[in-house]
Amino acid sequence: MKILRTNWINILGVFIFLLIYSIIFNFTVDDGVTRNFFQSIFAAIFLILLYGLMFWAGFILALIILDLILIIPNQDKLTLKLLFEWAIISIPFIYWAIIYEKQRSIFIVAIIAFLITQLLRKKLINKVIH
Repeated sequence: MKILRTNWINILGVFIFLLIYSIIFNFTVDDGVTRNFFQSIFAAIFLILLYGLMFWAGFILALIILDLILIIPNQDKLTLKLLFEWAIISIPFIYWAIIYEKQRSIFIVAIIAFLITQLLRKKLINKVIH
């Protein structure tokens, strides 16, 4: 169960990457609407939490299920398992990045952020098991 608790880095890391990206995007987008910095923050939080509710539910559920199947029973070849977990969970987001051209960049940011946090998570898992 301690290994499951290391998922916080994925959730927080992806959230922060998406939040920063969304704030910058909302602040700089030229759609005829002027926004100040606080409006951009509010729009970014709204986008990530409410619009992305299905994303978060699926993301967290997939992390837990794949951890239970791949990592908790045996921590050998941890890097390979974490990369495999990243690839499996990223498949729907790659598909959405291809299908939804206007939102492509946010899916790409999420995929890259998830890869980075998976690699950081390896250190947390190694601390937990040793």
